[in-house]
Amino acid sequence: MKQDSLKGPNQADRKFVYPVIFFTLALTMVPYIQGYLLSNGRTYLWMGYNLDDACVYLSWMRQAMHGSIHQYNLFTTDSQPPMLANPLFWILGVTGGITHLPLLFLFHAARLVGAFFLLLVVWQLICETVKHNLSRRASLLFVCFASGLGWLPLFWPNEGVSIFRLPIDIWQPEAVTFLSIYLSPLFAVSMLLQAGVILLLYRSYHSGRTDLAVKAGLCILILGLVHTYDVVGLTLTWIAFLLVRILMKDPLATSRKTWNNTLIAAILGLPGIAVIAWELHSNSIFHKRAAVPTLAPGIEWILIGYGFTLLLALIPVYLASKGRKTLQPAEVEMEDSISFHSQFNARDAFSLLLVWAISQLIACYLPVAFQRKMIQGEHFPLAILAGVGAGYLLSRMRKPRLQSMALAGLTLFLSLSNIRFLQREMSNNAQDRVQTLQQRPYLLSGEVAALNWIRHSLPAGAAVQPLPWVKVFIGANGQGHLAATDMTLACVMPGLTGHAVWCGHWGETPEYGPKLGDLMRFALPQTTTASRMALLLRIKVSYLIFSQKSPTDIQASDLAPMFRGQILPPSYLTKVYSNVDADVYKIQFPSP
Repeated sequence: MKQDSLKGPNQADRKFVYPVIFFTLALTMVPYIQGYLLSNGRTYLWMGYNLDDACVYLSWMRQAMHGSIHQYNLFTTDSQPPMLANPLFWILGVTGGITHLPLLFLFHAARLVGAFFLLLVVWQLICETVKHNLSRRASLLFVCFASGLGWLPLFWPNEGVSIFRLPIDIWQPEAVTFLSIYLSPLFAVSMLLQAGVILLLYRSYHSGRTDLAVKAGLCILILGLVHTYDVVGLTLTWIAFLLVRILMKDPLATSRKTWNNTLIAAILGLPGIAVIAWELHSNSIFHKRAAVPTLAPGIEWILIGYGFTLLLALIPVYLASKGRKTLQPAEVEMEDSISFHSQFNARDAFSLLLVWAISQLIACYLPVAFQRKMIQGEHFPLAILAGVGAGYLLSRMRKPRLQSMALAGLTLFLSLSNIRFLQREMSNNAQDRVQTLQQRPYLLSGEVAALNWIRHSLPAGAAVQPLPWVKVFIGANGQGHLAATDMTLACVMPGLTGHAVWCGHWGETPEYGPKLGDLMRFALPQTTTASRMALLLRIKVSYLIFSQKSPTDIQASDLAPMFRGQILPPSYLTKVYSNVDADVYKIQFPSP
């Protein structure tokens, strides 16, 4: 059964496909709902893992909501030229401005809608490549739920352990479809575009239709503007696929129509990549952000991070290499056995999936700063090949009921890391923390009131810097060292108020570490007046916020006496707003 357009599943498949998709989407909401129920007078941010990155997207939405057609990095006060707004978050922000719906609501609505269409397109791709119903269903289930071996007890707990010594299904959301659609509309929509490009190009390859190549090119154009580096893996995949098919003497791969359509798709997609390349060249702030290393771990942690999903995916690879015959699935019993390649709709379908999996993995080790981000998309071909491998094994069971029960059990087993990930999220909600250990998922009522006052009372463009919460940690040698324990307000400030901060995000803020150190030392009693004034003159902010006011935080009284009532604050700091949880100070130096 082939479907010629991006339609939903046919009547026979709807009873399976839609329940699976809606169950997947519902499962992604569980930690968020649990977090809301634990609010207890606080304000839940509806963000968890990678909260800091979600705050960046909210800042883009906030700017669009206020009518900006450009996009600025609000996590620095450094001078910067305007950038072209990210189309996804610009649309969401404009929608918020028109409808007055909360940005966080639109954030999650876009995540769920994007995930819905992503899984529908993936089903179309599965139907386009995989022939037998049992393998198709296994493939969709594995795309939705499969992960790796990160759930094993030796990998949990993992605080203090370098991520480079942990399986990627624990910490790299882009590596696993479920985690991607759980966290962000950026992942859901960009993965939708990735899958759509492969599906459209593959259909164009078989049909020769130029209109499909045009649609693929438009998807590449949007993807280039929304999530640029995903284009790298797609480019490697399609070129490698065509070269493999040429080596296998496939006449479609050498036809002028195929290469013309490929060129059309590339030309249409090129402007989006060119725009981002130009901004990378001309915008020093953007260039510094892109240069922040997000390197790939050792390949063993990627392989472990896919675990048994990878082993199942290797079954069709092994059988193809041996030229073995596979059993016909139980629902088709006209012959005892069929050739391996008849598990797929066409002989090139297996080539496409295998080349895609290999090319996407190669992309992760290209000599660029953002290596591991390019793992996004790897899960699709692996999960589909794993579905074929599972279908091959399960087809030996002649009773459909046994097949269904075994497939359900296998899916549950493969999803253990995702379940463990959600459990960790809910545990972090209960402990008022996120995995960065630098932000909280909840704001105190006074912090929210202070942010609301800032949003409504301060002039547009006024930069505001929340001070970090600090603490002295005593090491094994008895020596103490100062550390920041919370940067929540600095992280959420741009997205919730539209005001820039000097230091607020590990990647978006240039030289984040040294700047955080300067802020930590600002309120210490041993810091000189001259040092404080020099810092305030350098950071280009008009207001400070101090929110480490908990009466049980005795140590903080010694670390920030000017803000804790131990000594009077300097004359250039005027308290303009105060409540039990937060104080806002205006910075105003006397005229020379």
